[in-house]
Amino acid sequence: MFQPIDLQPFISDWDTNKENSESYNFGYDALLAFGSAVHDKTGLLVLAHAVYGWMPTILKSYNLDGLCVEDIRGGFLPEEPALNNSWVGTSKMFHFLAPDVWPIWDSRVALHFGLPRSDQHNRRDVYQNYSEFMRFEAQSGTNPTNYSNLRFLELCLFSARPVENATE
Repeated sequence: MFQPIDLQPFISDWDTNKENSESYNFGYDALLAFGSAVHDKTGLLVLAHAVYGWMPTILKSYNLDGLCVEDIRGGFLPEEPALNNSWVGTSKMFHFLAPDVWPIWDSRVALHFGLPRSDQHNRRDVYQNYSEFMRFEAQSGTNPTNYSNLRFLELCLFSARPVENATE
């Protein structure tokens, strides 16, 4: 089950941790630009492959039937993940379609919420609750980056080393 956490320690550590995510930033900007130009199912499929090229896994399965780009941009979350039966991959595609609506959900981020296993974080309700929490938190605070507040908060979490890995 998703439980909100205090994001302030992650925000405070941004300057120390930001280098942990820098290699992702170049591809992020290109994917963001491409995602803004997607308007149909063909574009969704191309974006899905591009997103999985940005990840350490490959796209093996997808179900784009019934998905409408404008609905996703409007906050529609399907009952099942669209890519690889994974909310992580689906969240990335949705983020590049609507970066102010959908935060990226990642197993590395999930660790900060006490969700280390796939059966804990690869769930629609968990991603929906995380998204609502992050959108609420993004409404306030300072952001020293050129990214949206939502992306900045997600980057703070992604860049921070989870406590269980801090000694590695």
